[in-house]
Amino acid sequence: MILVCCFVSWGAEPEAAKSLTPREQGEADFEQNVALGAALTMRAGLPGEMEGLSQLSARGLKAARDAVAAQPEAAEAHYLLGSWLLYGYWVVQMQRITIDSQGGTVTETVPGVVQGSADSAEEGLESLRRATELAPSNGRYLLDYAVALADYARPTEAMLVLKAVWAGQPELTPENRMEAGLILSDIYAAEGRLAEGREWVYDALSVKLENAGAVHRLRRLDSAQAEEAAEAAALAEQAAALQAAEAAAQAEELEYEQWGEVPGEEELSGAENRE
Repeated sequence: MILVCCFVSWGAEPEAAKSLTPREQGEADFEQNVALGAALTMRAGLPGEMEGLSQLSARGLKAARDAVAAQPEAAEAHYLLGSWLLYGYWVVQMQRITIDSQGGTVTETVPGVVQGSADSAEEGLESLRRATELAPSNGRYLLDYAVALADYARPTEAMLVLKAVWAGQPELTPENRMEAGLILSDIYAAEGRLAEGREWVYDALSVKLENAGAVHRLRRLDSAQAEEAAEAAALAEQAAALQAAEAAAQAEELEYEQWGEVPGEEELSGAENRE
């Protein structure tokens, strides 16, 4: 249902859009941008969709920057800017390599869609951090900041934020604490620390027993641990086979040392004839 609202004509703006504040414009554009951008990463764009996505990105990001400039102490403005920089979708030029009928390679430049502005990741993270600073009791801002840290290869910092939320610093809702526990589980699991990831799921369940997210994660951890156990068993089998081969080689070498060079077939047959 979300995607339906994206496949609209990218012509003139509705009259209602002209009365939006910069922040409201940025938020409206962001919702459409994310829905359309996610769709275009999985399929070819329809006529006008790439241009429409590019227009949304440019207009929405400008609106977010204008909102921060107009209200530098507004947490929601910084949150919006960080969201655009880290999770908005952008049209970029990509190199596509194909094989022609003669078996040769053909390189062409085509438009593609990516999420997040790689050149502005630091600015995006700082914007989200600033939002949490201006609104420290906003659980959504804290949790999204932690997720962004993890997404942008800062898991240690993310865990510090989440563990503070879990410990009640600041005091947030039980739902926020539960979600912090589940996100911690995801981070530990991504690092291969499956047992710790499972412990955090159980901690989240202690806050709210009926938890579909926890059940999903436990199943995923079960699968990952089963794969890990299978890999460990295969490695152990390989190690045992290697150890057996080395023991056999050592035994053969010891036998050579005790008896000298093994007689050839001709010597053995000559000895048998003399007997």
